[in-house]
Amino acid sequence: MLTIGIYPRKSVYRDNSDSVQVQVQLCKDYAAIIYKEQEIEFKIYDKDEGFSGKNTNRPSFQELMADVKAGLLDSVMVYKLDRISRNVQEFSAMYEIFQQHGVSFISVKESFDTTTPMGRTVMYILAAFAQLERENTSERVADNMQALGAAGKWTGGKLPSGMTSVRRQIGDKEHSYLLVDEASIWRPRLLFQLILEGYPITKVERYCRDHGIKTHSGKFLSCSQIYNIITNPVYCQNSIEAYYYFKDCGCSLPDQSLFDGTKGLIGYGKTKTGKASQKKCDKKDWSIAIGIHGPVIPAPDWIAAQKRLGVNKMFHTPKHEIGLLKGVLKCNCGARMDVRTYVKNNIRFSYYYCIHMARMGRQYCNSEYVRIEIIDQLFIDHLQKIKLNPAILKSKRSDNIALQDADSIKSEIKKLQSSIDNLTSALTQAMGTAAAGYIISQISELDSQKKKQEEELRNILLKEAETKSAEEIEQQLYNDICCLIDNFDNIDYAGKNELIRKIVKKCLFDGESLRIIF
Repeated sequence: MLTIGIYPRKSVYRDNSDSVQVQVQLCKDYAAIIYKEQEIEFKIYDKDEGFSGKNTNRPSFQELMADVKAGLLDSVMVYKLDRISRNVQEFSAMYEIFQQHGVSFISVKESFDTTTPMGRTVMYILAAFAQLERENTSERVADNMQALGAAGKWTGGKLPSGMTSVRRQIGDKEHSYLLVDEASIWRPRLLFQLILEGYPITKVERYCRDHGIKTHSGKFLSCSQIYNIITNPVYCQNSIEAYYYFKDCGCSLPDQSLFDGTKGLIGYGKTKTGKASQKKCDKKDWSIAIGIHGPVIPAPDWIAAQKRLGVNKMFHTPKHEIGLLKGVLKCNCGARMDVRTYVKNNIRFSYYYCIHMARMGRQYCNSEYVRIEIIDQLFIDHLQKIKLNPAILKSKRSDNIALQDADSIKSEIKKLQSSIDNLTSALTQAMGTAAAGYIISQISELDSQKKKQEEELRNILLKEAETKSAEEIEQQLYNDICCLIDNFDNIDYAGKNELIRKIVKKCLFDGESLRIIF
């Protein structure tokens, strides 16, 4: 029986291509013609409706490839080549897998199969044109979106906080525009007010939690959400100050005369979507347009908030060479413990603190700020104890017993094998007699015992190998600890922190004691 996998796909629900059901039926009809003298079994992979063909992250496609690799298919059939792939490189990799597993590929629309040289050549040419078509379509869509954005239209996506959208008829077409939502715009205005009063973003986040301020979906605002709101040009007044600010940033701008202070702005190109994720773009890649919504934040205040963010960032990110356990120390609640430093009367004070406590309040974690030297000294004291007594690192093992058991089992296996050999020799002499059945039963029983002994021996040898590996790891760990303690005064901060990260998985501090996990 010939097993054919049929892969239909309709990229988006508004796509004008043939439906999934039509594609499946056309493939079946075509298979009945070219394999009319063979019995055929069809497997349908039809759950990718709505998925784009620009990449292979599609559930049914992944299922199809898994069946190809498992040897469950003789042929893969599609109605049209671009249903399965629009990327030459990915299609080539897919076809190579087909070849490795002896699976042919057939396209109904293009009337070729890969069992012929001409079919393979045409296949690669058509795949190249499919990719070219997709890239041209992407460029046309991007150009259209840019044109809409330049005209101040809302091109879709998640609405900014405090904003709503409306549809308006312009000429013979309807377009979306942003408007201020008076019922919820108080939230962005409050965030700007806090930032301008000198609150860092972490304290703004905590303020929102303490006062029950949540997003439209009912969740607490995170630092990243607050940052995105503060840096969004949609709240900025289109005054001349804004024009020169964005001009200095290198943004694409409309004519200067449009910056009359009566409207708000819209920023486009702030993020770029890749194959797997989105990334933020530099401001020089932004395009700024004039919206139809009213201004939310005066331009001087919006610009001041951007500078305030810069000040906060510079204040929190200096890398003081303090905190040996920076990066490995965790609070008892499971959160990371970070380092905070300030100077008073020319004296520097440094503390470890739980980021959950600092950001969400003591109702989430009641830990305290702890002087860095206290926790660091606890850590060094523990390492010195290990240096003096290496047995602290060693696990409890019964190496000698394991080895003795292994030798005993090997001897037992040897005896069983000897008995099996003897019975096998006796069986050749007793064939056709009543004793033959008894001898076969004995051989089966001894073979069963031998297999059990071999399984037990295998487990013991695996444990022995693990024990030796553990010994080597512990010895290397002990050597690294001794290196740190013996050369502590000669290693710079970066070297100490790097060595600690190498030998320590994490440290847990419960407010009094320090637990070290190597």
